[in-house]
Amino acid sequence: MTEGRGAAGEILRGVGVSSGIAIGRALVLEGPHVAIFRLDLEGEAPEREVARFQRAVRQAWRQLRRLRDRVTSEAGETYGRVFQAQILILRDRALLEETLALIRRERVNAEWAFRSVVGRYTQVFAQLGDPELRERGTDIEDVEARVQAILTGSKRRHDLGELAEDAIVVSASLSPSDAASLNRARVIGLAIDGGGPASHTAIIASALGIPAVAGLRDASHVLRTGDLLALDGATGVVLRNPTQGEQDVWRERKARLARRDLDLLLLSDQPAVTRDGLRVALRANVQLPEEMAAARRFGAEGVGLFRSEFLRLGGTQEPPDEETQYRAYRDLAEQALPHELAIRTFDLGGEKPAGASLERRETNPALGLRGIRFGLRRPELLRAQARAILRASPHGKVRMMLPMVSGLEELREAQALVESVRRDLAREGVPFEPDVPLGVMIEVPAAALVADRLAREADFLALGTNDLIQYALAIDRGNQSVSYLYEPLHPAVLLLVRRVAEAAAALGRRLSVCGEMASSPPAAVVLIGLGVTELSMTPSTIPAVKMRLDTAAAIKSRVRERLASLSPEAHACAAEELRR
Repeated sequence: MTEGRGAAGEILRGVGVSSGIAIGRALVLEGPHVAIFRLDLEGEAPEREVARFQRAVRQAWRQLRRLRDRVTSEAGETYGRVFQAQILILRDRALLEETLALIRRERVNAEWAFRSVVGRYTQVFAQLGDPELRERGTDIEDVEARVQAILTGSKRRHDLGELAEDAIVVSASLSPSDAASLNRARVIGLAIDGGGPASHTAIIASALGIPAVAGLRDASHVLRTGDLLALDGATGVVLRNPTQGEQDVWRERKARLARRDLDLLLLSDQPAVTRDGLRVALRANVQLPEEMAAARRFGAEGVGLFRSEFLRLGGTQEPPDEETQYRAYRDLAEQALPHELAIRTFDLGGEKPAGASLERRETNPALGLRGIRFGLRRPELLRAQARAILRASPHGKVRMMLPMVSGLEELREAQALVESVRRDLAREGVPFEPDVPLGVMIEVPAAALVADRLAREADFLALGTNDLIQYALAIDRGNQSVSYLYEPLHPAVLLLVRRVAEAAAALGRRLSVCGEMASSPPAAVVLIGLGVTELSMTPSTIPAVKMRLDTAAAIKSRVRERLASLSPEAHACAAEELRR
């Protein structure tokens, strides 16, 4: 969306999907499709057209294999799977056979037939509520554009590897192929109308270290090639044609961020200990195995949250099988040593992609079949994951935690399932550590309110503050209309955190916080003041959270100061809590 003062100084706001600041000229890309016309064929021409289409598919397949191998080599196997998904689309029997049948039945050219078949597929995907399934529609469009370029003999709509000067690329959408083909020496930023943090383009941009903003809605129509842009990939802001004074401010911000990042890296090896001896463990939230290198670089003491559902990035509709999971968890556990690896079981459903795993669409998915509810509904998936985690346990220090637990019944049912998996592995003679801790995520207010009971039966507790805040305040943090009400330091949230911390301390259970609240230095200070001494966060934020406060008392003082700025009620609430 746009706001501001017209073409000069116009502000566009979207979603930051790859952090960093870029200042440069816009390159606005044209639409994705070449003009396709229907041609009626006579005689033996349809069979020749079938052969021409099949040759184009084979050539596109070879191109995608090369692209997959290049991306895998440069950014890691996970990112290469994006193109493996497109290879699978090109080998989809239904898609190809429908196209061949249309060529023969209506005696039309391959370009028209393929466009017609793909159009039906993408229309269906566009209407689905699942963001991951909608992303499949984008993959199909990208595959079609590649095949059409071969059929028509034209170049693909743009080759971003051939840019001769620096540019911030602006587009209604950017295919995974185009994103992977970026000339990183020249493409200094991305501004995309659609998409979000989970899109393939965002994932690849982040992997390649290119600042990117998505969800801009109409940027490709508002902006013009040659416009000077200032783009912030953290806040999601794009400024069009800034004044000289504004350019100077943005360049100073960019230089300041570079200096800050360098200074913070020097803190990576420093322990997080206050001067009065309070030790705080800082761990990493990881969703892709390739992030382990960054976790080590920024000084993480292991992994406090591995979001295992992201192993599904390869485009499959079901979670990976036991053997695939085992290899991934084993490698992660070995990389985390000498520290721990906490694996959250699949948190599917809600706003998270569940694909074909869900039985039906839900009108209110955030309150529906998600987290542990989903795992207990599909016990075969939870059993396979528990087996994979336990098999990986001899290779490191592994913990398992259950998402979205709301009461003892769910915990006990999951414990029984995991215990039966232990018996099966023992009977089969498969090595595993018998004492792998099984903990619960406190993300539902109901779980926070009965934390004392959960703590009696779980091995540890982990506060997932993203959902806890959302549910406690009845706010959809992805809804722009109410997102301004999303306040991690709301007194109600702090009361819930304090209650959980007290329950864990009373029973000697470990407690960690692994939501985004832990990534914010001010909020991290608040958490420490409330008694939390294990924080898990985005790897790059770890150095910033290593606060140099003198004592634990100073931390509590900082809590009071911060809350006093919110409201008198919050200040009074915090004062009462911190006196206890």
